[in-house]
Amino acid sequence: MFPSTFRRLEVFIAVVDAGSFVGAAERLGIAHPSVSNHIQALERQVRCELFTRRRGTISILTEPGRRLYERGVDLLEKAAALSQDLSLPPKKTRQVPLVISCQRAVATGWLCAPFADYAKAHPEIDFTVNVERYETVVEDLIEGRADLGFLLAFGPVLDLPCERIGSEPFSFFAPPNNPLAERDRVRPSELSAYPFITPRRAGRFGQMVHNMLGSAGISNYSVAYQVQEGAVIQELAIMGLGIFCGPDRLVRGAVEAGSLVKLPVEGPELRMDVFCVLPPNKKPQRAALNFSKVLKSFHTGSSR
Repeated sequence: MFPSTFRRLEVFIAVVDAGSFVGAAERLGIAHPSVSNHIQALERQVRCELFTRRRGTISILTEPGRRLYERGVDLLEKAAALSQDLSLPPKKTRQVPLVISCQRAVATGWLCAPFADYAKAHPEIDFTVNVERYETVVEDLIEGRADLGFLLAFGPVLDLPCERIGSEPFSFFAPPNNPLAERDRVRPSELSAYPFITPRRAGRFGQMVHNMLGSAGISNYSVAYQVQEGAVIQELAIMGLGIFCGPDRLVRGAVEAGSLVKLPVEGPELRMDVFCVLPPNKKPQRAALNFSKVLKSFHTGSSR
């Protein structure tokens, strides 16, 4: 009912403004009979004549027609204003910036899935995620460039407020053609006969990997290459340049593809803790605290 009524009012007002049915038809770009049909339908709807019809003269309003014209003009103006308001783009809510600095070894396995869910549910947060090496994440937090950090660590994260949110198992990996890849069991002492590819020993993370191996009684091993990037370590191992110890989640794809083999090394399981770290020199953001809780809950639930 309402769309047709508004159209009839529009035609009616055009007739009044133009002074005739012919003028209204030209103004609206429609046929003259169509104007007559709209006016007749409107008169049936309001149950009274709107014009005093005299052949050869301009269209003269009746008293009900005059009142309808005054109210109709006001009604159409309000309808146009409402339509304009509804068509305006929604006002953007003020976005809250949140900068996350994440160690590469944590990003893929720990951050991506819960981050995707959280970001979709919180469009008001303007996320920036920097994926970096261990030392750079620490620097970002200390210097206040990041609001939240995620790190793998063997032992405590020194001088930074942090919370353990889980742990990541580490294993030894070798290419399929390595003699150890065919074994059902490998003693830790046997690993020293093969060259290792390790993170840079000069870096904090490389030192933690060395300390973790030492805690399992693996200390006398030969380092053939020291590489900063975990992905490069994997590629060098696939090419047959050595074996390495790395986080299971990061290497899972290469193992499933048959490019690498997880060695069945005897002894205690090697693990590093995953920490959520806050900047020490500024007040934690609510968004940062909420996201860290979501991340911890996500991985606690997925590990059950």
